[in-house]
Amino acid sequence: MTIGYGRAWEDRGVARREGIGARLKRLRLERGISQRDLSSPGITYAYISRIESGARTPSVKALRRIAGKLGVTVEHLETGEPTPLERGIADAGLEFSSLTAKELQAIEAEAGRGAHEGARRAAEEVLEDRRKAEVARLRKRLDELAG
Repeated sequence: MTIGYGRAWEDRGVARREGIGARLKRLRLERGISQRDLSSPGITYAYISRIESGARTPSVKALRRIAGKLGVTVEHLETGEPTPLERGIADAGLEFSSLTAKELQAIEAEAGRGAHEGARRAAEEVLEDRRKAEVARLRKRLDELAG
């Protein structure tokens, strides 16, 4: 089963408009999974049916299990938008759902290091921009005082 994000990324308006039940149903059908296949202990196919119809809000535990079976993150299931992690995995040519727990943990750890480094660099740029703005403000004030 190939899980692509192309159509979902292209039509972000649909993802924003649909509720979690409709999104669950869309993702399930895109993957060719029945409600019964998506069920697990404590999550019956009837429960999934009620979520899809909007009659029930899924628990956090149910969201985790369902997202895992659909091969998406909980955030993706909640928002309809693939996370940067999911997009990065797909861009590398892997299917999120094909990853083992150990592989996903290694990818998440590296992504965390990358995010930390990116945030540090961005914060340094903000500090430099603030320093330049302060220098410009002080120069302008000095010019006003001298003038």
